[in-house]
Amino acid sequence: LAIVRGGVIEGLRAAHATKHHPKSKEIHPSTRQSTAMVKANKMAPIPDGKYSFLLALLSAHSLVGGYYAATRPEGAGWRFFSWHPMLMMVGMIGMMGAAALTKKRGGYMNTKLHGIMTIVGMVLAGCGLYVIYQNKERMGKSHFTTTHSWTGLAAFGGCILPAIAGLVFLHPDFGIDKQNQLYRKVHKYVGRILLVLAWTTTLSGLKTMIGDDVKTLVLFAAPMLAVAPFTLM
Repeated sequence: LAIVRGGVIEGLRAAHATKHHPKSKEIHPSTRQSTAMVKANKMAPIPDGKYSFLLALLSAHSLVGGYYAATRPEGAGWRFFSWHPMLMMVGMIGMMGAAALTKKRGGYMNTKLHGIMTIVGMVLAGCGLYVIYQNKERMGKSHFTTTHSWTGLAAFGGCILPAIAGLVFLHPDFGIDKQNQLYRKVHKYVGRILLVLAWTTTLSGLKTMIGDDVKTLVLFAAPMLAVAPFTLM
């Protein structure tokens, strides 16, 4: 009887422990493998061939698209104003797009190239803003009277603080807090938002010159949409 009684008590204790301390659910090995593959794909750098193609697409669009916008309306030809869309396209799409694309490859040199491309893009865009300001001064027109002008100013002005923060805090050589994950995440997502704003502004600028030519606007936007998954996501 004592033996039976002891066995019953031990059984009750075991049941009580199982009830209050259940085992964690086992994760199937295939689920673990799938999760690891997803993480690896997200972290994998862009292959050389794809990177070269996307870089060429950004460069071609910024130059060809910039020249096309610079000579609108049709028959207007090249004039002082033309430097505005050309410089903004090369700066904000060509250089800034390449900067975002290069950073996603990861690594020390790509991070430095990202910073250099960003600064060059901002200088070109700043020259583009100077051109449109001077052009309106010459023509006696008011400044910042359209949505396009304000979004363009916001995109350019918004890039200044992230550029300074990236240089001071995140530079791979002398950044004072380059391992701070919060700074890195904020820098990344703010930069992407500003890039979307800048690219949208180039499209709205073309629309002011060609009107509601939907086919041309779609063709103009197509290269940016093709590159967007690799630069903005």
